[in-house]
Amino acid sequence: MNKKIPCYPVPALDKGLDILEALSASSEPLTLSALAQFLKRKNNEIFRMLNLLERRRYVLRDEAGGYRLSLRMYQLANAQPSLARLIEVAMPALRELSRTTGESCHLSVLEGLEIVILARVESSNRVRLVVELGGRFSALTTVSGRMILSNKEPGVRQELLDSAPEFQRLKPKDRRALMERIELIARDGFSAAKDETVSGVVDAAVAIGGSSSGIDAAIAIAALTTESRRRDPQEFRHPLEECAKTLRDRLGIP
Repeated sequence: MNKKIPCYPVPALDKGLDILEALSASSEPLTLSALAQFLKRKNNEIFRMLNLLERRRYVLRDEAGGYRLSLRMYQLANAQPSLARLIEVAMPALRELSRTTGESCHLSVLEGLEIVILARVESSNRVRLVVELGGRFSALTTVSGRMILSNKEPGVRQELLDSAPEFQRLKPKDRRALMERIELIARDGFSAAKDETVSGVVDAAVAIGGSSSGIDAAIAIAALTTESRRRDPQEFRHPLEECAKTLRDRLGIP
């Protein structure tokens, strides 16, 4: 039987963690007032903590006064053996995937309702796409994000979405459409679409891990498509699935 963990109040730490979790759940920077409203606190209750987090480089503040998470959390998390092992195992497989497809590819993990790019391999083509290492993107508007969400247990997925401001801001019909899209991906095991942030790009992704493995990750390919060379994301399905199988085998994931 698990021992009950003693509860010792640490209000300042609670406040700091609440701020970090709120910023992690938001797809856009939050001002002091927006954070206070989200956390149901007064501005002066979180001002000093925000200042401390900014000085320690856990959060960054833009010119408009909006706060967002820095890569400090990513750097700390990357020091953990599990993520370091994931990256170590992924790199050879990603290199082979890039070699066989001729395209750039990357590995991402879910954090809150965002994906974070953990590893990437660039194509050898003279004209190629490059995704920022450590970059953060909305899970709702990326093929990797929707792929990872589809790989979660339905109840866990719904709870995650219901707690996310970005999802709640959508119109009811848009929320339904997104859920249907994610459920379709769950049935198919493959996520593909035109890139929603860059025109002339198609993306394709498959998942690695899932709720039982403790790893919420996906590998993806982003390819340029032009009038002279139109790309069908389905052409990347088999190479991605083979890469994912290699990773699962090496990581011991069923």
